[in-house]
Amino acid sequence: LATREAHRGPRRITLTTKEFAVLEVLMRASGRVVTRTHISEHAWDDNYDPLSNVIDVYVARLRRKIDQDDEPPLLETIRGAGYRIAPPRADP
Repeated sequence: LATREAHRGPRRITLTTKEFAVLEVLMRASGRVVTRTHISEHAWDDNYDPLSNVIDVYVARLRRKIDQDDEPPLLETIRGAGYRIAPPRADP
């Protein structure tokens, strides 16, 4: 957190300040579902419009940066609940 850098394995991921804030909220709850309300309370100020899709936009941007084509996805959408960062699943 102190360096404000994100990495996936050896790959450095360049993030905007807001993308980093959203990722931080998700990583602090690693493995648990995080609601859009929780993300807004911790990554936005009091002027956040709960009817906007800004969180969805930032999650989509994070997904493109974090989950590359050759890597198993880490950022999951839990339909009707929120989002979750999960460790990669091992193939059985």
